[in-house]
Amino acid sequence: MSVALSPRETVTVLRLSGDISLDDMDSLLTAMTDLILQNQNKVVLNFHHVTHVSLNAIARLADRNLRFRALGGDIKLVALVPYVANLFKLVGAFSRFDILSNEEEAVARFES
Repeated sequence: MSVALSPRETVTVLRLSGDISLDDMDSLLTAMTDLILQNQNKVVLNFHHVTHVSLNAIARLADRNLRFRALGGDIKLVALVPYVANLFKLVGAFSRFDILSNEEEAVARFES
């Protein structure tokens, strides 16, 4: 997995790529905890170039989203390819996220 960080004024965009294992997700969640500590609790995860996500990793991400929401923020997902979207549905996490088609739409949703 690789991650490209694109901080904006009020929202942080993380562009993910490759396969995301449970260990990869743990590393990503650690980085997201650092964002929380910096009072940056609005995050967009772009899955456009993600080819696979571990089912356990999806469950951990869904749990982390609860923490973000408790702090007044959110994690929005964008550009899920159909295969990855089906993985989210398989573990029951699809409905636990705001899933949008692109980054601009997600950022606008935060700002509205």
